[in-house]
This record gives sequence, structure tokens and C-alpha cells, in this order.
Amino acid sequence: MRYTRLVIAAGVGTLLLTGCAESGREDAGADTRGGASAAREVVTEADIVLPVSAYFFTPEQQARVDTAHATLAADCMKRFGFDWPVAKAQPVEVVSRRYGVVSEKVAAEHGYHMVPVAGGDEHAEGAVSGGADLPPEAYTVYGAKGGRTSPGGSYRGKDVPEGGCVGEAGRTLGLDKVQNPKKGRIGLLSIDFTSFGQAQRMPEFTRAEDAWASCMRKAGYRHTAFLQPGEKYTGRGSTASPQEKAVAKADVTCKRDTKLATVLLRLETRIQNDYIEQNAAGFAEIKKDQGAVIEAADKALAN
Repeated sequence: MRYTRLVIAAGVGTLLLTGCAESGREDAGADTRGGASAAREVVTEADIVLPVSAYFFTPEQQARVDTAHATLAADCMKRFGFDWPVAKAQPVEVVSRRYGVVSEKVAAEHGYHMVPVAGGDEHAEGAVSGGADLPPEAYTVYGAKGGRTSPGGSYRGKDVPEGGCVGEAGRTLGLDKVQNPKKGRIGLLSIDFTSFGQAQRMPEFTRAEDAWASCMRKAGYRHTAFLQPGEKYTGRGSTASPQEKAVAKADVTCKRDTKLATVLLRLETRIQNDYIEQNAAGFAEIKKDQGAVIEAADKALAN
């Protein structure tokens, strides 16, 4: 049985369009068949850049949107007499684990444990911040509890916006349009997940994974699927043990020698490029709405 469970560290922000953040992603949206990304050699996690990445916010853009969302919600809260604090969201660079561990440095230092990411707490705090000393009614007006979008009712004679202040802020930025599954946006972006499974069913990948498994056996480890080693050590302690690091280093060496990650990236790139080309109108609309949200966020932060 081949493992198709996607192992990715993804920062889910206000827009729900934040995927894995990799450096060097500015060329990810181009048609790269036969080009740089299609032939990219995967040496570190930063090399894993896929075409659909161009339709997600960059960490910097997401931080701006999150900060604008929190700012607008706080402004709304002031109308109801609440001083709702706002923390500026910071960009969160997420290290991709789409193909497991691929970097020799990461394997040697962290094994299969996640690399600590600076800014993670600030990112979450910027998206939804609150005050511990505020009365329970403030959280009802804010509307963040459970992400509900039901009618807001009223507070002290003033109508509470649908979904509370957090809902109003989202509509001001245009998030309601982008997040609406009925418009098919989220369905189109699901190629970021489905291409992973599709690529693993292709003969080129099957050969690479079989070669990887053979390499691992020679190193003294019996695994038939390339994500198995990482899954084995998930949740084992707060830091990697020497044994875990040894397995991770062997895993990375075998991925490098068999070019497993490079093959998988090449196949996923081909699948995603074809899909984006076949659904060009829908992806163009995603990009248009994404630009409108960023423009609205910049306007909110400028006021």
C-alpha cells in the first residue's frame, strides 16, 4: 500500500489560502514544463515550489491581511464601547514537509521533528487578538467564537453585524467572496493536495520509491513508503533522539541518491501546470480576488 497522506506544515491564516511558504516562490506560477522549476533539483525544503503556490498569499501578504482584519475588527468593537487590542501579525515562514525531510542539515539537527519557526505565535495573535479583562459580551460582539456567521442581534441598542465584528471585517476585505466554496475557489485550489496523490501513482515515481526502499534496506531500515520513517517518529518527545536523526540522515541520503523528491516535484509540477491551464479562467479569478483583498488590506492599514 502506498502512503498518500499529505504531511505538510501549513500556516492557516485569515484567508484560508495560506499554503506552505517556501522561499523562491515568485516563479511558481509560470508554465515551467521543461523550465527551471520542472527540472529543479530538490536539495533543501526551499526547493519544493509548485505552480499552485502562486495562488496562495505569501507570508508577507498574509501578515498584512491578518493585521488589517484584526484592525478593522477592533475599529468595529470601538463602536460598541470596547477597547479591543490589536497585535501586528508577523510573516511566518513555514518549512515544507511535503516530501518529508529532504535537507541533510535538518535531518542532522532535528530528525523528523519540526524546525522551530519564529513568528508563529505573533501570526496567530494578529489574526484574532483579545483582551482578558473584557466582559463576556465583548466576545459575543466580536463574533469570533466558533467562526459563526449567524445574525448578530444587538448590543445596547446597536445592531451587531452578521458574524460579529470579525465578520464585518472579513466582508470589508472581501474574504467572504474568496472563502465561498460555492464559487469553486477552494475546489480549484485542492489540486495542491490531489496532485500529491496522483504523482505517487505514476510509474516514474514508483520506480524512484522502490529504489529508495532498496537504499534504505541497505542502510539497515525496512520501509516501503517514503513517508513511513517520519510518521514513525511523529510525536515522539520534544526533540529528536540520536536514533531518529540516524534514520533521517539515511532517508535524506537515499532520497538524494534516487532523486525521489526531485522526481515527485517534477511530476506534481506537470500535473498542476496542466490543471491550471485547463482551468485558466477560474485561477485568473482567484488571482483577481486575491489582489482585491490585498488592496483592501493596504487601504485599511493606511487609515
